[in-house]
Amino acid sequence: MIAMALVIVAIVVFSLQHHAKVAENIVGEGVVIAYVEYDPPGNDVLGEYVLIKNEGLIDVDMGGWQLKDEQNHLFTFPNGFILKAGASVKVHTGSGEDTDTDLYWGRRQAVWNNNGDTAYLYDAKGHLVDKCSWTGDEGGAVSCH
Repeated sequence: MIAMALVIVAIVVFSLQHHAKVAENIVGEGVVIAYVEYDPPGNDVLGEYVLIKNEGLIDVDMGGWQLKDEQNHLFTFPNGFILKAGASVKVHTGSGEDTDTDLYWGRRQAVWNNNGDTAYLYDAKGHLVDKCSWTGDEGGAVSCH
């Protein structure tokens, strides 16, 4: 009887661990780099942005997520930032006041190279979620999805 109870407990624990890993793997599912304005008209710092979209069905806590370029310029999403299902957020290179739809890196120099670069999006555990590359021949902006 005790042996049977231990087997049942082991099965339940294994099942819970498996479901926790599955849930962990889908947390960022649907979050994509949708668009990059890498060479806007006028001042690059004022006009550059990356549009991140949650195409998934659940809200995603992006606190601690990171957006990087090939030179490892790093933007970290603020703690508690939630990207709602179906919503998007622009990550601007320059300065401004953060909202649910606009976040600001606060840089004084451009990040995204006009002659080619890659934007990388990592979750809070450092897993690559999405990336978007361009050559500079796209006319200043690129749609990624």
